[in-house]
Amino acid sequence: MAVRLTNELVARLLMNLGFEQGRVTERNQRVWLHPESGCLGLLPANKAQEVPRPADLVGLKDQLELYGLMDEQDFDYFAAAGSLPVRSVASH
Repeated sequence: MAVRLTNELVARLLMNLGFEQGRVTERNQRVWLHPESGCLGLLPANKAQEVPRPADLVGLKDQLELYGLMDEQDFDYFAAAGSLPVRSVASH
């Protein structure tokens, strides 16, 4: 059964990967920082229950892959299922 992906689920994913919530920008974007790698991500700060914009997901997927925090296939699985594949959970 497919889960409706929301900004809140994406934020939980970031927290599970070790990201910390940072400031909110002028355009109401929450900055997420992964202290160990220096990776940055942005998500709308006021739309937790809304579906993420495709541009936000693509940018985040690229950043996670670039910094070695999550591969594209695992991110695509998360975007479709709302959870990580079992093999990914065991390796993180």
